[in-house]
Amino acid sequence: MPDRVRDACEACFEDHQHDCSGFVRAVGAALDVTIAGQANDIVNALRAGDPWRPLADGIAAAASAAAGKLVVGGLRGDEQASPSEHGHVVVVVTGPLAHGRCPSAYWGRLGGEGSKFTTTNFAWLEPDLGRVSYSERDI
Repeated sequence: MPDRVRDACEACFEDHQHDCSGFVRAVGAALDVTIAGQANDIVNALRAGDPWRPLADGIAAAASAAAGKLVVGGLRGDEQASPSEHGHVVVVVTGPLAHGRCPSAYWGRLGGEGSKFTTTNFAWLEPDLGRVSYSERDI
């Protein structure tokens, strides 16, 4: 069975691996979902609800991705253990959970290298993992 989200992540990764928000916006566009703004803006939208549906945690995010939803996770920069002007966002995909709570995902990294099909314990510092917001959308 095709995995539209993972296929979109693979298609968008090379061009957006150095920009997490650009990557999430590109994946959204590939799936006909409009996602706007920088990482902090995207996190605010994830938390605001409609059309996004907030999820309880990384476990719920993994289950939602396995059900074929577009799932985005993020944390504002000012909420991170090492505060930053920029937040960080990822696209969750079907795959294993690390430490029983960190879903598999793809992401770009502003000023660095992104990651493909890696669990989110590599996307944030340990103190941040429990504060990441996840939301889903139908595609």
